[in-house]
Amino acid sequence: MLPSPLLASLAVFTIWTVVLGLIVGRFELFLAAVPLVVALLSARKPVAASSIGITANLTSMRLTEGDRLDLVVVVACPQATSPSIEVFLPLPNTFEFVEGGPHLATSLRADETFEWRLAVRSTARGRFVLGPFNVRVSDDAGLLVDEARVGPAVEIETYPRITMIRQLPRPWHTRSSFGNYVAAQFGTGLEIAETRLFAPGDRVRQINWPASQRLGRLYVNQFQQERSADVVLLLDTMAETGASPHSTLDASVRAVTALASAYIARKDRVGYVEFGGTLRWLKPAAGRRQWERLLRSALPASQHFTYLARTLDYVPAAALPRQALVIAISPVIDERFTRAIVDLAGRGYDVVLLAVCPVELTRRVLPDAPLSDVACALWMLERSSRLRLLRSEGITVAEWQPEQPLDAALAALARRAPVRRGMP
Repeated sequence: MLPSPLLASLAVFTIWTVVLGLIVGRFELFLAAVPLVVALLSARKPVAASSIGITANLTSMRLTEGDRLDLVVVVACPQATSPSIEVFLPLPNTFEFVEGGPHLATSLRADETFEWRLAVRSTARGRFVLGPFNVRVSDDAGLLVDEARVGPAVEIETYPRITMIRQLPRPWHTRSSFGNYVAAQFGTGLEIAETRLFAPGDRVRQINWPASQRLGRLYVNQFQQERSADVVLLLDTMAETGASPHSTLDASVRAVTALASAYIARKDRVGYVEFGGTLRWLKPAAGRRQWERLLRSALPASQHFTYLARTLDYVPAAALPRQALVIAISPVIDERFTRAIVDLAGRGYDVVLLAVCPVELTRRVLPDAPLSDVACALWMLERSSRLRLLRSEGITVAEWQPEQPLDAALAALARRAPVRRGMP
């Protein structure tokens, strides 16, 4: 239980009125103090704020960037009548109100409820906690108040909006399991490699009946095997520029989720490595469950600055298979990430780089001044030298402007020529 600012002001004013009446000896001041004393004595202990019941009903706890979330907050007063109840809903700055506002002021009788309807929109990826609510209860005069945090905390996940990708970099090494990549070996598949004469042991369903009828002898079709591949998405969290939800890391995470969805749909095994102040990884696997794991793993990705010279040596071989296609997603700002992928390529890994252009994202947070233009130009010169170094190491690089479709940048990676490196 706390005194309100009104109670403190009223008490000070009453004391000064009585003291001033004693000093000047005026009876009128004592009469003026009487209603003030009566007001102070009328203060009554309000209902405990912790006794106010609050229940939040949400339309969904899993959102996509830009989605609307409707809330129905039920406020109940199970004990005595409360003349003044204030409820405040704290929200992360990545949420904006579409309907209603964060503050509610009402009064309730005993066992009465009130429905507070709100609508918010999530603008950025991440995990956020909704609640508990800040509740303040006061008496009739507003002289005594009680405050508490009421209601459960609900975790809301906002995922990046996944764009459709039509062109993907093709892995040079495939696995023995079935997939969508045509292999050089003959076997079970859909694409015909050649037609030859029937031999003992051939299956009847392989017979090419039109050719057999035309040539008068039995001919069979030989099919090329269709294989799957391992793909590892390597996310750079060493450095970040721009501001959420339009930072280089936000754009990189969107690219990771889009690539993961596209490769999982092709029946490939997809893994994830987060390279930054902390190293996190997810072993390659296929299927919808792996897709959900990838989304949940990339969702909280954030920059953790460190002075350590990070390497990928601590990532287990199961999380970074030798035959995997490694797709690095980076703004190419921190030299330590550049050295890491050069080292991977030198060890025989098939590495490609999707370079997220940071200039326009940085200009959003810089003042519009000539000095900013000069700084960005010098910065891009240094970044261009790093990209030339990567290309000289045989790494295919595609630059992506986040304001443009991702599919256009990936087309350059899809057309890359094979680079044959000796496997250690």
